Amino acid sequence: MSFDASDIRELGLWALPLAQRAGAVIMDIYTTSPEVRYKADRSPVTDADVACEHIILKALSRLAADIPVVAEEALSCGAAPRIEDRFFLVDPVDGTKEFIRANGEFTVNIALVENHAPVFGLVYAPAFSDCYVTLGTDRAVRVKLVPDHHPEPRPDYEFQPISGERPGSRGFTAIVSRSNQTPEAERFLRRIGDPPCMRMGSSLKFGVIARGDADVYPRFAPTSEWDIAAGHALVNAAGGCVLTEAGAPLAYGKVDRHFANPSFIAWRRRDEAEAMLRAE
Repeated sequence: MSFDASDIRELGLWALPLAQRAGAVIMDIYTTSPEVRYKADRSPVTDADVACEHIILKALSRLAADIPVVAEEALSCGAAPRIEDRFFLVDPVDGTKEFIRANGEFTVNIALVENHAPVFGLVYAPAFSDCYVTLGTDRAVRVKLVPDHHPEPRPDYEFQPISGERPGSRGFTAIVSRSNQTPEAERFLRRIGDPPCMRMGSSLKFGVIARGDADVYPRFAPTSEWDIAAGHALVNAAGGCVLTEAGAPLAYGKVDRHFANPSFIAWRRRDEAEAMLRAE
């Protein structure tokens, strides 16, 4: 299977009912006080992570069996596919800590990476029926998507285009992790003027950036590629960027680092990122 910009739209339309099915399974488990287990790295996992990943991997194998998939739970069990220039990244429940806390701030993340950069992303928060998806490398949309065990693909999704436009009445605003704030991020925020700060879990932060409700998201705590690739694609498509602390584009396919990311900063606008970097 080969993807270009027009295929990204088809991939997005195909992924929406998949997200609904995965979201329905997640919400069934979410409402039953799920058992929490811990992986070797001491990160939490529940039956929702495992069940959702199974649904997504099965669907991707039917869609594009020739494209490898790096998925969080499979990788933690030793299933490490050989990757090349194109591969999927899947995080079945991003924000498991928020899932356990039952605050709704968790997402299903599906991304496609080509040549070390994310070109497609879907970020779905089933507890809020809130979905963000790219329909092209420069087209990002938001859509209300209700979890559904048996969804039908629809030609009439009510897409809301998002392009990172800041409401005129809002000043420069940051958004940070609810669960993983660090002294390094605090120092970064002071360096850029100590702006007002929102706190939120999971990849929903990328959606807030992409829709223009925050301007910068600094992340100096550990993340893996599957945590952020879908959100990165979304921010890129909406006119923003995700850079390393040194200002380089964040790259994917870091097999030698076990897919671990360096610190990064997501920006609503590329020109604002460049201006900040020039000022330092």
